[in-house]
Amino acid sequence: MQTLPKIRALLLSAAVWLLALAMVSCQSRDQYLGTYTALPGTSPVRAETVLELKANGQGTWKVRDEEVPFSWYVKGDELRLNTRGGGVIVGSLHGDDVRITLPGSGQMAFKKSK
Repeated sequence: MQTLPKIRALLLSAAVWLLALAMVSCQSRDQYLGTYTALPGTSPVRAETVLELKANGQGTWKVRDEEVPFSWYVKGDELRLNTRGGGVIVGSLHGDDVRITLPGSGQMAFKKSK
């Protein structure tokens, strides 16, 4: 009958580790929530370009009156945007800055504004 307490202790230990992991994951993602505006001269179009990262893992890329939805997540020091068409756009995170390289357009730099 000594195995039952050992199993309970093991399950409790696993639950604590999973909870701690979930808390760390949420905290690291929360720091990136907000609105990012492209720095002047880095956007291939002459219009304000804005990225919005929402808490639910969804986001929008806005240029003029157009909005493109995407889902997002952070992996290490990379921001990954998953488009509805199945593409993945990878950006690098530098504090309140995001740098994204678009094929054929070069690198865009975004600064957190909200």
